[in-house]
Amino acid sequence: MKNKIKIAFIGGGNMAHAIVSSMTSQVSRDVLKRNGDIFSITVADKEEAQLRRFNGVCEVTTDNAHAVNVSDYVFLCVKPQNAAAAIDPIRRLLKDKVVVSIMAGINIDRLSEMTGASRIVRVMPNLNARVGESYSVYSVRGDIDERVIQVMLGSFGKFSRIDESRFDDVTGIAGSGPAFVFAAIKAFYDEAIARGFEKEQAHEMVYQTFFGSVLTAESADCQLSDLISSVCSKNGTTIEGVTHLRDSGFEDILRTAIGKSISRSIEMGKQL
Repeated sequence: MKNKIKIAFIGGGNMAHAIVSSMTSQVSRDVLKRNGDIFSITVADKEEAQLRRFNGVCEVTTDNAHAVNVSDYVFLCVKPQNAAAAIDPIRRLLKDKVVVSIMAGINIDRLSEMTGASRIVRVMPNLNARVGESYSVYSVRGDIDERVIQVMLGSFGKFSRIDESRFDDVTGIAGSGPAFVFAAIKAFYDEAIARGFEKEQAHEMVYQTFFGSVLTAESADCQLSDLISSVCSKNGTTIEGVTHLRDSGFEDILRTAIGKSISRSIEMGKQL
């Protein structure tokens, strides 16, 4: 007999869609089947247009209470500023549920106050969940079966349990990080198009460069600075570009961007 993991998503935005897409992929279903698990997913959102994206992959509803009632694990996927409005009408239903929040800036103490739940999991995923490659961190409170939590998080990427005090840092590095990487990819692609390459060739050239670079960096037995040097020959083409990046403060700009995201996460936590 399969272990049915009944999950509700309150909010059908981009992150919920990314997570559900991976949870319901064939790869996830195969892994779950081997382990004797199965997901039963209900997505709730007041906007029917949001729910259309989930048609055919899971149950959808505009009734948050229904989604909670048929589930054991409730993912809160609304914007932090909308959390109170979404939670208040279903608060009494959350008491006996495991509440899983992916909302930035709202800590477990505040989640406990808002939901009245004694079993809470705070998670910080990223948009790469869409392709099953998120890096997520989580912290827990209460009597929770962490095997189930890890099955859910593992269905859309890699994960680590951390002390909640590190969440703001992870938010800036991994939570916001994909946007910074996408910005770099866009710059390469835009330059390729500007140089006259057709879209298909530009796409393949740029994406393979990024993909291959990540794999090379991951498998290398040396420092990243050594890898950079290995591409640069004296008076060559690459060193010219790398020198410009260094003179322009490229690394400092990226690190400052990460710092700005971390600061905003801390600020949001104080406001909510």
